[in-house]
Amino acid sequence: MSGNLDGTLLKVFVAIVECQGFSAAAERLHKTQSTISQSLQRLEDIVGTSLVFRTSRAVSLTPSGETFLIYARRILKLHNEAINAAHLPTDEVCIHVGMPEDYAQYCLAGVLRDFRAQFPKVRPDVCCEMTTALVGRLQRSELDLVVGVQHANQQQGEFLCDEPLVWVTAEGWSYDAGESVPLAVYAEGCAFRANAVDALAQAGRAWHVVYTSQSPRGIGVAIDGGHAVGVTARRLVPPGWRILDQQDGFPAMEPARLMFWRSSACMEPGLEALVEILWRQLGASGLPAQQRTAALV
Repeated sequence: MSGNLDGTLLKVFVAIVECQGFSAAAERLHKTQSTISQSLQRLEDIVGTSLVFRTSRAVSLTPSGETFLIYARRILKLHNEAINAAHLPTDEVCIHVGMPEDYAQYCLAGVLRDFRAQFPKVRPDVCCEMTTALVGRLQRSELDLVVGVQHANQQQGEFLCDEPLVWVTAEGWSYDAGESVPLAVYAEGCAFRANAVDALAQAGRAWHVVYTSQSPRGIGVAIDGGHAVGVTARRLVPPGWRILDQQDGFPAMEPARLMFWRSSACMEPGLEALVEILWRQLGASGLPAQQRTAALV
């Protein structure tokens, strides 16, 4: 064991783990794959033990690597906090934030009000898209923070809370319980859609998609027209929609998981404060969080 822990080496290690490979980590960090491999080898030399198992298809953590990952993330987080604490903004700076449109409609006004009261010279620049697209932007260093729903085959984020899901339709909508359920849903890969379809399948209910949209406004058009059933988080149900439950013949669904994703490269003042504000606005409304696993990307 020799040498000091270098923040750049720690970032490489975390990127390899979260990208599940050397080539994806190289793309995220804008380095060559050989540089990534050499950096990991240098880190393992410093630590004095192997941190990952290497195979032709994937990498996985050794027992030592699992323990070291916890400390690597802590060190990177503390590094950013130390720099932030030493450099108060003199000119306006920007934090690039991503969240789905329905969550922005639900909480963004209050979040921005509380944040500006603490950091009047830090400007949040908010991008609204589906979570999968937002996390992709974060990996390309286009965003500093993303709050959204964990989707299948997506890198793990920082757990915020479980998000209860409900079936919704327009007031006055009626149907024959034996008919196929007409769904207005987001695109394939959406956790809301996946949980809804799984619940219907387990209940033996037939279903078909009548409307697909990337935007909650588009989904709203189909539901407001009285032509479809949608699925959303309980707290996001707007006025004028009716919640359908088991008495209406609709099965309970597994909750979605609301998450944070943060960039380890962001050292702007106020990022941690913005996370805490979002935590108060959103975490208290879902089911209590059992854990918060930091995920710096």
